[in-house]
Amino acid sequence: MKKLHFKLFKRLSCIVVFTTLFFSHVQAKGINDAIQLPDFKSGKTIWVIRAGVGFNGFTGSSIETTKLQWENNDWNGSFGKATGYEFTLGFNKSFGNHPLYWGMELGMASRGYTSSSSWEKSGSSAISGGTDYHGKFQDESMLCHTVKFSPFTIGYRYTFLEKMAADIHLGAYASYDIAGKYKRDYTDHIISTSKYGNRNDKTTSSTETKIKDYDNMKRYDAGINLGIGYWFGKFNIDFTWQRGFIAIFEGGNELVKIGKESRKRGNLFTNNFQLKLGYAF
Repeated sequence: MKKLHFKLFKRLSCIVVFTTLFFSHVQAKGINDAIQLPDFKSGKTIWVIRAGVGFNGFTGSSIETTKLQWENNDWNGSFGKATGYEFTLGFNKSFGNHPLYWGMELGMASRGYTSSSSWEKSGSSAISGGTDYHGKFQDESMLCHTVKFSPFTIGYRYTFLEKMAADIHLGAYASYDIAGKYKRDYTDHIISTSKYGNRNDKTTSSTETKIKDYDNMKRYDAGINLGIGYWFGKFNIDFTWQRGFIAIFEGGNELVKIGKESRKRGNLFTNNFQLKLGYAF
């Protein structure tokens, strides 16, 4: 738990530093200038810097396969989001004096997932006069640090009340994981009470694998970004959904046996949500 809090603190600290820096820039230029909406329809290049948090996860048929395996073996489990980050620098350029625009973007981001599963059995014994409990718990997580490039984005801005604008955009991206790791924590807990004696055994293990050593993982990805944003002057808040089209792991067509039936393992794809603050200059 302490490690989780420390990681979250580091990511939030980066966002605080970014926020402090661009607010210092705003103070230097003047508040009045900062709350003036950029001339988005001038045909000029507008640069935008953004930073925020990412809620990273996977989607795909492999999730359903894993859930069926859990169910077949009397396990309960679920997949969750891994909290990450997003830093980007890009530009927008309108098509003449039209609110329609295009742009490009380069940045650092994260992708990954979390999952938790458990198996628990308990009962009582008439012979020993006691109770027995056995629990197995497994937590998995993956977090990759990624260089991301968006070669083309097209969007539309609707200006209202002079200093505000709504922004919707769609684009493509390509990315490559430069670092990251997969982590697995496992706990086995046995509790037994009886007239012959009590037992309370708990064993834990933890393994980590760097993504460069993950044999069947594809460290590259490509997909789409779909987002909506709000502008107040030069300030921007943006919510973006990112969907990858390249399977993260190889072996999706392999057959796995679940009970008496077999089915394809299936694939996993990037499925991220990002909340970012931005500033235009």
